[in-house]
Amino acid sequence: MRAAFVRMVSKQWQICVPPALAGWGQGMAGSQFAKGRFIGEMYARACYSMLLVSQRGPSLLRALVRVAALLPPSRVLTIELGSALIAGMQHLLPKAVNRQLLLTSALMGMLDVVLDDAASSGEPAALRVASLTARPCPENLLPTEKMIVALAQAAWQTETAWQEEYWVSVLQPAVRKYCEAELLAVKCVPDPTGMGHRWAGIDAVIKGMWYVAGPQMGLEADCARFEKDQWNREQQWMADTCLLMQMIDDWVDQDEDRGARLTPVVAGDWNLESAAELFDKTVRDLGVLLDTSGIQKPVLKTVFADLYRDYLHTAMDAMRAGVAA
Repeated sequence: MRAAFVRMVSKQWQICVPPALAGWGQGMAGSQFAKGRFIGEMYARACYSMLLVSQRGPSLLRALVRVAALLPPSRVLTIELGSALIAGMQHLLPKAVNRQLLLTSALMGMLDVVLDDAASSGEPAALRVASLTARPCPENLLPTEKMIVALAQAAWQTETAWQEEYWVSVLQPAVRKYCEAELLAVKCVPDPTGMGHRWAGIDAVIKGMWYVAGPQMGLEADCARFEKDQWNREQQWMADTCLLMQMIDDWVDQDEDRGARLTPVVAGDWNLESAAELFDKTVRDLGVLLDTSGIQKPVLKTVFADLYRDYLHTAMDAMRAGVAA
């Protein structure tokens, strides 16, 4: 199933992203582009996963998951059929949704890479990154900046009126706060919340993913619905999962970060025990999500839990190898 997921997302990336970039990706070092692509594909995989398990996800996906729940309790059969479902997922969603999902995921992945460099250069450079997702975008763009703008503008081509409002009132402010928080972290300004200024980045990422996934899961409502105090169980689980990824990333990078930027690991607010506690929570909450979605057969729940663990291990392997460092 992992191989099917990786192939499906990689194929969609190749279909959707290079045409939108129009060659601007060449303005970024190969290792940096590879990192941005890896992060973007992980975000896309997270979005597709949420569409699979959401109780209000796309009707065709929900119907196929319900059919799987009626099959004999065979792990082998479940994995075979699950792999086939994942491999064909791009055909179960409108082409425009697949395209926009990959473009937005790629945008958030590349923003991560560009902001890493910009924040260390000071406030004007970091805030310049935030402006790249604004409407209208700034002028006299550098090659890497043109890549960000190209992805954003390509995503806008098929957006709904709701998505346009969401981008301006929810996502763009979140991206700016993300850039401002990275500045504070590079300056090693203490964070009284004990998050090492990481929360703004997590918030921006999930709001980026909800730009596409939200309407597909019945969340196309007042934009205030996407603020933390109004999140539903699915939104909270996604935030917790992103937080866990950040914990793992900071743990892997702690030696490099010391003296260069403030992180919760460097500050002593996060450790292996707190990461383990959050992992246990996300596994429990995933079980609740599956129950609520009608996915209650033990073999199905086990397979979904295994896919989630595999997702985390894929990220950890990439971090250790330096791909997503």
